Amino acid sequence: PIGMTVKLANCESVFRNILSKIDTFLFDCDGVLWQGNIAVKGAPAVVAHLKSLGKQVCYVTNNSTKSRHRYVEKLTRLGFPADVNSVFSTAYTSALYLKNIAKVLVQGKVYLVGNPAMAEELDSLKIQHFGSGPDNQVTTQDHDEVRSCALENDVSAVLVGYDGHISYTKMIKAASYLNDPKCLYVATNEDHRMPLNGERHVVPGTGCVVASVTVAAGRNPDVIAGKPGTFMLKCIQQTVEIDPTKCMMVGDRMNTDILFGNQSELHTLLVLSGVEDQESLNKAVESSDPNMKRQVPEYCMGSIGDWYAIYE
Repeated sequence: PIGMTVKLANCESVFRNILSKIDTFLFDCDGVLWQGNIAVKGAPAVVAHLKSLGKQVCYVTNNSTKSRHRYVEKLTRLGFPADVNSVFSTAYTSALYLKNIAKVLVQGKVYLVGNPAMAEELDSLKIQHFGSGPDNQVTTQDHDEVRSCALENDVSAVLVGYDGHISYTKMIKAASYLNDPKCLYVATNEDHRMPLNGERHVVPGTGCVVASVTVAAGRNPDVIAGKPGTFMLKCIQQTVEIDPTKCMMVGDRMNTDILFGNQSELHTLLVLSGVEDQESLNKAVESSDPNMKRQVPEYCMGSIGDWYAIYE
């Protein structure tokens, strides 16, 4: 049995109680709504049911490899109701940060260590950027070779997200631009690894790309555009009206989704269909470490599909 602090959400009375006090649901995607390219059993029906009850539904993901339009395509294909205004990916929120808060448009261009989806979202907000794609010019630490690496002027920000082409050359460029203390350092997220259930392979997360730049630059990101950073909620609130006391974050990862919800003073629901399992939840509940305590959810259940069995 889990500690008194976490309520099980997969019984009718608790589900009814949640429906009576929550009017907005924020869903993480991978591990919550789907695993890979397969929807979690019952999840599309549950989300459609919440919408039919007049609940607001938003999709909030740390994944920076898809633009919002691509997310809408995937959500729709798997049977979830979605439009571009209901999707908040870090490719979008990081671009929004640069435009609205950092106002980089006036100050210069952005060096992107990222992917085509991030480039697409920067383009859509008319933010000048360069750096996308392979760049392997420098492969040694030879000083002359490093000096041959051309650096641009007027770089006001370095944006780091998932980049399958991360290279030594890109680390040199990112760290060199960030040598200027006025150059802003924005990261999409710091997730360590992606779940690949019970398999031998490990999928390193965006946090590995960010860590390489952070170590080389000798400074931490000025802002993290994704969860658990509270900036993500500010982005959502620019589009969607949210009362935090009537909003629930539903996620599968305690150190991003649940911590984000707790830091943003939202209600939180952890599902065990992705990263976390009963053991990792128990560990957090029993921990005396205040950092772990902040990651404990208010509610927990096996998967979103558990609700389907209740109302169906």
